[in-house]
Amino acid sequence: MSVDPLDKPIARLREETIDQLTLNYSHGELSLEAFQRRLDQALDAETHNALLSLTADLDLVVDNTFMEHKKRELSFMRASNGTVNEQKIVSIFGSSKKQKNWDVPKEMRVINIFGDTMLDFDEAKLTSMTTRINISCVFGGVRIFVPEGIKVVSNVSCILGGVKDRTNACNNGNEPVIILDGFVLFGDIKVKLKKTFRERLLQFAETVKAMLT
Repeated sequence: MSVDPLDKPIARLREETIDQLTLNYSHGELSLEAFQRRLDQALDAETHNALLSLTADLDLVVDNTFMEHKKRELSFMRASNGTVNEQKIVSIFGSSKKQKNWDVPKEMRVINIFGDTMLDFDEAKLTSMTTRINISCVFGGVRIFVPEGIKVVSNVSCILGGVKDRTNACNNGNEPVIILDGFVLFGDIKVKLKKTFRERLLQFAETVKAMLT
């Protein structure tokens, strides 16, 4: 026996509403404009009835195939195969980049001496709920890009340098965490938001739609 939607936690109902909107858009039941409008309303809704009204006229319901694809595309996590537990990135009078689809180890060491390192976690797959990055930055810079949904905690010591975190704080206690340790001397670390949750949902919806056309 299924639970009455009005008795569900609103966060759970919001997730189910977004899933149903995405499924119906991918099957051509909603236009892009209608999907985007209803998605924004779902993200902002504060009551159960407001969420239920967004899918009241939609017939297609989420199945296991959709949920498996969602888990594969939207999850930050990937099971570790034991080959990416640690990684070292060294930039001396040069630059290094990690981006696109890469496996993030549980521990990383970043050494910058008159160099620059860019770590882009937008399409990366984490192998642990907690990723620790030890940074030694001297006359250099570290640029870190994360999507919404990953929490960043800085324990970095700064000497004539600084750390700037422009991401949105996560407070649900279940999000992956990236912990920054180490020091900065005559340099800086900048943490920026790469992609919002809404943008990730829109990208996922387009991926599902492309599979069906």
